[in-house]
Amino acid sequence: MDIKPYNWLNEAHIYNKNNTRIDIEWLAENADAIVLLFTSYGVDKDGILQKFYTIYENVKFINMPIEVIYVPMDEREEDMMSCYERQANWFTLKIYDPLIQVLKHMYGVTCTPYLIVIRPDGLTVSTTGIRDLEEYGKNALITWLSNPARKTKDRKLSKETFIYGKDWKYMGADDKGKRQEYHRRFSVVEESSS
Repeated sequence: MDIKPYNWLNEAHIYNKNNTRIDIEWLAENADAIVLLFTSYGVDKDGILQKFYTIYENVKFINMPIEVIYVPMDEREEDMMSCYERQANWFTLKIYDPLIQVLKHMYGVTCTPYLIVIRPDGLTVSTTGIRDLEEYGKNALITWLSNPARKTKDRKLSKETFIYGKDWKYMGADDKGKRQEYHRRFSVVEESSS
């Protein structure tokens, strides 16, 4: 008998930076790995989350099939919004979503920041996401995706503002001197010429 894990994604209400609800089917079809970021306002571990913002936006630029969902651990909505505003262009649960407590208990989250990596079917890939990033940097994402590819058809991955928010503020941030030029040349939102 094949026992399937509890897939909480079926019950999730996930939003992008534009406060638009994301279709769970889109997420399941287009991500091989989903990273759950449990954190709160003002929390980082030696700058690892700041580095993760840059890594994520740069791998999304090449359509790597990985998505991040911010799971807020804040007590106040203002703190949650300030924290999310500073994060990379990924998705979030709302602060008062009862699913947050379920996820916290389900994954044994006792401190922040905490990264859990799962597959869209609910199977856990890594419970040591922070340590993975500290040890392997951007190669941690490749490790998380190293399971055999589940997809046999083309993905619908895109950098459209409908799916994500409009601002990709960490893209190209590894080389701050060329960041504006990089953003201008590869901007998700076309600039109008006048």
